[in-house]
Amino acid sequence: MRPRLIAPGLVALCALVVVAAWPGAAHSATAISPPDGAVLAAAPQSVRIAQAAPLEPDLVQAQVRGPRGAQSREAAVGADDPQAIVIRVLPDGPGTYRVAWSGMTTDGHSFAGTSAFSVRSARPVAAPVVPAGADGAGPLAVIARLLVVIGVFGTAGMALAREWVLARAWSAGGIAPPGAGGADRLRAHAEAASGGPVGRWWRAWWALLAAWAVGLAIALPVQAVAVDGAWGDLLGGTRWGTAWIALLVLAVIGAVAALVVRGGRPSAGPSGARMYVLAVPGLLGAVLLSWSGHAASGTDATLGTAIDVVHGWATAAWLGGLVMLLVLALPLLRALGPDDRVRLGAGVVVRFSALAVGAVVILVITGVYRALAELPSLSALWSTAYGVALLAKLVVFGMMLVLAAWNRLVLHPRLERVAMGLEPPGASDGLAALAASVWAEVLLGAAVLLAVAVMVGLMPPT
Repeated sequence: MRPRLIAPGLVALCALVVVAAWPGAAHSATAISPPDGAVLAAAPQSVRIAQAAPLEPDLVQAQVRGPRGAQSREAAVGADDPQAIVIRVLPDGPGTYRVAWSGMTTDGHSFAGTSAFSVRSARPVAAPVVPAGADGAGPLAVIARLLVVIGVFGTAGMALAREWVLARAWSAGGIAPPGAGGADRLRAHAEAASGGPVGRWWRAWWALLAAWAVGLAIALPVQAVAVDGAWGDLLGGTRWGTAWIALLVLAVIGAVAALVVRGGRPSAGPSGARMYVLAVPGLLGAVLLSWSGHAASGTDATLGTAIDVVHGWATAAWLGGLVMLLVLALPLLRALGPDDRVRLGAGVVVRFSALAVGAVVILVITGVYRALAELPSLSALWSTAYGVALLAKLVVFGMMLVLAAWNRLVLHPRLERVAMGLEPPGASDGLAALAASVWAEVLLGAAVLLAVAVMVGLMPPT
């Protein structure tokens, strides 16, 4: 995978979002009292509009207009009822009362809507008109989230996998028959061939950091428009704003760290603490994404957030590891002679298989918990927009598991047997099969992240 292909690939994913994700942005109220279209004997003291997550009080706006023009803008979010807007109603005689509201939940969903009810009036209530922006931020918000998620997970995972997989296989001298020497020779050959592949790795890493920054740049104005331009309240008084600022700071820290640690002769070998330094901004970014998302809005926010963070880290390790294989490990293996290629390639595959298996186990356990927390029933998988997005993610994840199982059960043992001298090498030493498999997993992984970006923009059924 050439790093210059990353940007066109991201553009293609964003185009797919525009086509496929537009209908999924609406966030309607879960309950309105009195309900839309109700005919009452007397005017109520207040109107209550409940959402599925706690609200940001500073961004709530609401009003009730009576049939003769009496208007109330007295809206509040109570500490004992953080998911609802309560609007005072001024009695204004019989007729139609119209309600309008807008706001933002703590997990970053903007919402708006209207309803109407009548007092001692049998005439039909006018159909509510939803104001502009009430259907959510739309595809631009999904694109922004997708770019941020790709950047956060990718920069962390690429750095960790480079150290955990390639550098450790390098240090061990690959895999060879018992008593075989040549480890120093392998490391010398790999060192000499590192220049081009390491340069590709760095260009890919910078491209992912740029995706992170571009996603943040898109997200801020889109979210500000959704809350009627309340920039100050958005950045200074909401969880979403705090997370946005912190993510921006982390992106800058990541850029500075990369400039500091890149010096010296290019080498794909052990880097000491350098790769861990590069991974820290992305790992902390994953914490912020969980803290400002659905997991932190549930009934057990602390446990839900912690589990979602672990889920994100496992995703970063697996998908970032796949990108590392494409831009660094495979090009390096192609630059080596046949014997060194088999030996180091087997070591890389064995270590990446262990990383992938661990990540999959964590993803399954944490994913099941999160699904149970967000879905009230199995039927919500196909009867709600959030459930359909989750179902699509599960289908693609299942396809990734099939490929991962083939790597673990077929390709991994084959390469290990060849490296141990137990069977002759094939025409390509399994390198072509590995490249094709990793390419397919990366594309499927991008589809998984697209589904995640869409899900973040949807209100869970719970």
